Amino acid sequence: MLAKPIYELVPYCYLFLGIACIVIPHELLYTLIGIVSFLLGANIWRMRSEARRRDQKSQRIKQRRARYYYEFKPFILFISALTLTQWTQNEIILLSCALLCFSALVIIAMRLLNRHSHSLSH
Repeated sequence: MLAKPIYELVPYCYLFLGIACIVIPHELLYTLIGIVSFLLGANIWRMRSEARRRDQKSQRIKQRRARYYYEFKPFILFISALTLTQWTQNEIILLSCALLCFSALVIIAMRLLNRHSHSLSH
């Protein structure tokens, strides 16, 4: 079993490893490794966030279809924008990538606030 500080850092290590693999080199293999490791970190982060939710199940929006797209949407937006930033030089695309990154961060922040702000006593 891993020590708690190491256990808590695992998804962030995957996320940062994925970002580093995409940002540093301009090779397709590194980009693919970066995308895969980023999505693995996102999946670990998503599973932990789901397990640690404090809001009641009755307060959650019922979703059957496209549940995984909903859960991975901010991560997909962020990694897509980062990959486009590294592989293109067009200013319009770079501006849209900055907006995509910002919207991904806003979605994650809103979910964190929503999932962890409700107490079980409501």
